[in-house]
Amino acid sequence: AQLQHKLLNIHALLDYIEFVHPLLRTPPLHPPSVNGNWMGCFTKSTEVCEALYFAGVPIWLVQSKAYISLTMNVVHSVGLTYPDEIVRGMYTENGVAKPFPSI
Repeated sequence: AQLQHKLLNIHALLDYIEFVHPLLRTPPLHPPSVNGNWMGCFTKSTEVCEALYFAGVPIWLVQSKAYISLTMNVVHSVGLTYPDEIVRGMYTENGVAKPFPSI
């Protein structure tokens, strides 16, 4: 599992260097199509959201309703869920998350 984790990190870094970084340095006038192979990014920053949008990265802007301006284009409003009993509850030891056994 750890080897797979490292290989996926390397693959993500190579994609970032080849595709995302050049678009972040010189943003295009129109955003490219979103790369459906990427997981994307969750952010609370509108600046990060805009930069990654113009780099073709799938992006989710997480904000409270009170901070959403009337001029913002919201495609889908989604409520957050916290499946503690599924995720954290299965992999915690003394309140510390440990999803993988130590080798």
